Amino acid sequence: MEKWLSLWAIGQQGEIADFKRIKEVGFDGVEIWAEHIRANDYLNYAKECELRIGIHLPFHDLNLAAPDDVVKERMLSINKEWIQKIAGAGGEHAVIHGGFAWSSEERGEALTRVKDRLRDLNEVARANNVDLLLENLIPDKLNYTHVVASNVEEWINLVRETNVKACLDTGHLAVMNESLKETITRLNKLLGSIHYSDNDGQSDLHLIPGEGENVAADLFDSLKEIDYQGPVIYELNPYKYSLNEILCDFAKSKHHSS
Repeated sequence: MEKWLSLWAIGQQGEIADFKRIKEVGFDGVEIWAEHIRANDYLNYAKECELRIGIHLPFHDLNLAAPDDVVKERMLSINKEWIQKIAGAGGEHAVIHGGFAWSSEERGEALTRVKDRLRDLNEVARANNVDLLLENLIPDKLNYTHVVASNVEEWINLVRETNVKACLDTGHLAVMNESLKETITRLNKLLGSIHYSDNDGQSDLHLIPGEGENVAADLFDSLKEIDYQGPVIYELNPYKYSLNEILCDFAKSKHHSS
């Protein structure tokens, strides 16, 4: 399986030299962070450095589950544009968040909207040979709203019903208090990518693996059991680590595991 880096880690001021270093230390690909101001530049840099490419679609103000038609149309338009853009650069996948209901009482209606919109986006993705991947998210423990998809059953059902694939975020899963090994076994061939980080089991800290409670200790063994061939994407906190710290740690861990 390949190891990629989420470009969340690079911050807003990355340059071509950073991408060359990402390649040199042994990362096979990068996942563009569409909400970066220079995401288009980063896409070009990744292509120039012959890194494999995926994208994390924007989500902070583009709620997939929103009942507002203006938000819906803008969300669909921007996400379709990004899917087509990465396809043109040889990109392979697009990760999407399921959004959230405006209140927990409208969970059912929100799920219906999410299914319809995932199917719509997936038509564009498939036409462009891009895998659309739905990520597992952390639930609202106060139950003021409903985050889609914030339990494993709901997530797997959505993936199956809309014919997309799953992006498994190990940090989110730990905070969801779900078994990593059992979830990977259940997903099996539905699994399209991994977002890999560590935390304390309580908060989504995006730590370098081994610097938290080692919440994904069984990851690689579990992936081998299902013959997983997709990318493992290191999604690490740029507000805690510099890019240099991330690359040095990866190079060191790669050396010890080789």
